[in-house]
Amino acid sequence: MIRRSGFVVAMVAGAVVVSACGSGGSDDGPEAAGNPSSAGGAPSAAASPSAAADGPVFLGPTGYGTVQLGMSRDKAEATGLITVKTEPPGAMACGTFDLGKFPQKKSSAGGYFSAELGIASIFAVEDMRTPEGIALGSSAAEVEKAYPELRKGPNASSTVVPGNPKAVYTFLIDGGRVQELVLDLAQQTCHN
Repeated sequence: MIRRSGFVVAMVAGAVVVSACGSGGSDDGPEAAGNPSSAGGAPSAAASPSAAADGPVFLGPTGYGTVQLGMSRDKAEATGLITVKTEPPGAMACGTFDLGKFPQKKSSAGGYFSAELGIASIFAVEDMRTPEGIALGSSAAEVEKAYPELRKGPNASSTVVPGNPKAVYTFLIDGGRVQELVLDLAQQTCHN
């Protein structure tokens, strides 16, 4: 079982138990829907993931640097930005990866992938923000202002990603602050 602040992936009889179902993804990732508009005029997801010296590191609207949602595992590994952490336990299951510059604790992952979906989820790390300026530690009010269509849930809140209708941002807000931020394929099947 992998736990991430409210997200759980459990292994039952060699299969991954998930709460969502669907299909999607391709080797080439989702079609770009243009540059999102944002309060800060932030650049698109093509911004360098090593932008610490050059500026902020962005998560979204289609991925992290050259790692794109829906991209095959092989193509994602070829970018040099991810390191596979665990292999999928079956054909329909999901494996985990770390963002090379931002390794996670042993029991956590930087993201999920599957043969069916490719890159399905990317978890934000410190100093990473959405093009709309939301990061770990942002207030609930800042999230609601940046994403007026935010759907609040009992465990997590989510919204369609501006500029990419095939993706959602998922927020775990606790104590009035963002504790976890994930860029997911809208139909991902790797975690709930």
